[in-house]
Amino acid sequence: MNNVFDIKLVIDKLRNKRKIFVSERDLQLEMALTIKELYPNAKIRLEYCPSFDLNMHIDILVIIDGKWYPVELKYKTRGCKKIVDNEIFNLKNHGAKDVNSYLYLKDIVRIEKIKNNVEEFEKGYAVFITNDLSYMNKPNENVIFEDFSLENEITKNGMLCWKENASKGTMGKNEQPIILKGSYNLKWQLYSRLDNENNGTFMYLISEIK
Repeated sequence: MNNVFDIKLVIDKLRNKRKIFVSERDLQLEMALTIKELYPNAKIRLEYCPSFDLNMHIDILVIIDGKWYPVELKYKTRGCKKIVDNEIFNLKNHGAKDVNSYLYLKDIVRIEKIKNNVEEFEKGYAVFITNDLSYMNKPNENVIFEDFSLENEITKNGMLCWKENASKGTMGKNEQPIILKGSYNLKWQLYSRLDNENNGTFMYLISEIK
């Protein structure tokens, strides 16, 4: 196996093993196991705290030949009940598309911060998996999270802010602007299709930081 870490290879193997996940933690564990299968010599660390910021927890840190490949995950679902291979999955309805979009972009900022502070950094990835297909659509003009939209084929860069009429109740602890040092074109791809219902299709998004 080539020692150059390839997140797309990981996703392709993962989607053949698991079409759906119970939760983000379930996804995190299954992805870590898949990475270890593909890269047996890799060191895998979950919720790793880098020395430059002990308040940061990297979802999955992959270390291959001394090089760092941090992976941040988001798994946000529409509530539904699905049966896959005779196993029942009761998914929560996460909603909060505005905040979840913000937090995905914040994951990119976190990886950019790792890049700027860790000499061993090679590449990093922000991954989002969802069965809420509305994330792929362009939001109505002037919605409060317009800057944070994750619509398909949009490019994100520079400073991204909430609209002035966004309430503190909506923003919570996420009121600070998102400032991206790089430029990222968002392209959604099919992860799995369980059935023909609106909540039966899962899509995934990968942003590479290098």
